[in-house]
Amino acid sequence: MPYLKGKGGIAIVNRPEWAQKSPAMQAYYDHDWGFAQHDEQKLFEMLCLECFQSGLSWALVWQKRPALLEAYQGFDPAKVAQFGEEEVAKLLADPALIRNQLKVRATINNARILSRWHQEGRTLEQFTWSFTNGRSIRMEPVPGLPLPAKTPLSEQVATEFKRAGFKFTGPVVVMSYLTAVGVINARLA
Repeated sequence: MPYLKGKGGIAIVNRPEWAQKSPAMQAYYDHDWGFAQHDEQKLFEMLCLECFQSGLSWALVWQKRPALLEAYQGFDPAKVAQFGEEEVAKLLADPALIRNQLKVRATINNARILSRWHQEGRTLEQFTWSFTNGRSIRMEPVPGLPLPAKTPLSEQVATEFKRAGFKFTGPVVVMSYLTAVGVINARLA
């Protein structure tokens, strides 16, 4: 049985199979994945990372996260929104990053939309949590089985992302995003 040492002593932590594959994935599950996230920049970071993950393993994306954070200036949407062709060329040439042109351009596009939202007084946090009235909804995972790739909620959120002009935010990517940021709480009890 896995244990996590916390402020109040030692707590038993049940982890899904994917979180037991490496120390990095274990730390990600224990400290990040599935906890309700409301920080605007962290939400944008997770949305970007989930977009980058499409077709790749999460372990690879998480391994490249430090380089991605540096290259995308901490996923500050106002900064990423200013990226032009010179920055795109640098990002595509850097082997430490995920160099898929569609994903790179989608990240910049999404930053521009989010920056526009901020100018209008809207936030990704408001958008993300509006579909559940600001509350996490519980999805009881079945031990040994993967979570569903998409749900009616992720399809609804993906439709609204698309309507707003976001790229690489289909229902499967959005499902991963919603569980990663705790809108859908699928942590093992």
